[in-house]
Amino acid sequence: MLIGPDLKVNNFDLLRCLLAVTVIFSHWFVIYYGKGIDTEPFMIFSRNQIDLGSVAVNGFFIISGFLIIHSYKHSSSFWAYLKKRVLRIYPGFFVAFIISMLLLGPLGTFDVDHPQGNLLLYFHSIRKKLFLLNLFTMQAPFAIRCFMTSPLPNQINESLWTIQYEFICYLAVPLFAYVGIFKKRWVALALFALAYLVLALQDFARIFLWESYQGKIISHPLYMPRFFAFFLAGACFYLFREKIARSFGLVALSILGLVISCVWFKGFNLVAPFALTYLIFYLAYFPRFNFPRFTKHGDFSYGIYLYAWPVQQLFMLFIGRELSLFSLFLLSLATTVLAAYASWRFVEKPFLQLKDRPGFLSFIPWQRLQVIGAKK
Repeated sequence: MLIGPDLKVNNFDLLRCLLAVTVIFSHWFVIYYGKGIDTEPFMIFSRNQIDLGSVAVNGFFIISGFLIIHSYKHSSSFWAYLKKRVLRIYPGFFVAFIISMLLLGPLGTFDVDHPQGNLLLYFHSIRKKLFLLNLFTMQAPFAIRCFMTSPLPNQINESLWTIQYEFICYLAVPLFAYVGIFKKRWVALALFALAYLVLALQDFARIFLWESYQGKIISHPLYMPRFFAFFLAGACFYLFREKIARSFGLVALSILGLVISCVWFKGFNLVAPFALTYLIFYLAYFPRFNFPRFTKHGDFSYGIYLYAWPVQQLFMLFIGRELSLFSLFLLSLATTVLAAYASWRFVEKPFLQLKDRPGFLSFIPWQRLQVIGAKK
């Protein structure tokens, strides 16, 4: 059996940290050259299908699908579940968004053309309604007149765009429970198949792309099938965990499938929901190497993801052409880990401690709603 009865003995925390570092590494090629195509190593290997950062983000959604389904099933009520999810994701995002817009973005106005900064034009360019909309709907911050001499001008913290889709998946879990995924597990497979089918139609038939649409609340529906496919792949692994075998043959087949999808035909997004998912859980529950206490000093993976992009942009702006790309990666990684520590110590951890506090946000009537279809 791939996943043992004790779900807590796993390497998820280690894997999430490694995935966050992978995002930093991949983004450096985009930030350094101004593009990922024909520059980022995995983009080249996959014949410009996907970069390593996107693969890592897919991994985050796979792990989330597994853990969030488990969290919902063992929550006492809908409100208890939602409160845990909000406290885990929103305070960190809120602070990172504010710091990015009001501190790191303004620092990006200091360049060779503006040695005294360009703060007045920067703050004048901020659209207040858009600022609040992006903040409360968890979208990437937007402003201009910053990082103007960098290969990617005006991009303050582009990594934040995926957080909204993560939270949408969280909100969808009660709906999945309502249609019976805990009592009829084949329903989860049907939902995964639906998301996978739309993803396949996007990749091969070039339909359901919604390329011309950019909403205000949900920025790009184009990405919904992709994220739901990987999230539901993780959810299905949770629901069918006792039936999935641990097999080195399946590991070899998964790796071979991913390599073939990169080298011989462009089908990475069609192979990865199966192959990448199996590899992640094979490593997460590898019996000989377990690191269940990897985060005993703090869970920094979320903070790393939240702060890496603006830190990288600042390094690129001030010393980008004086150091090698690998040196910039190491410097930005060390700085980002410090920011992630501060985020965990002063924002994420204090808010997470509120999840069991009686009466916290008790004015919201959802606290009396019982979990539909879930067992304690």
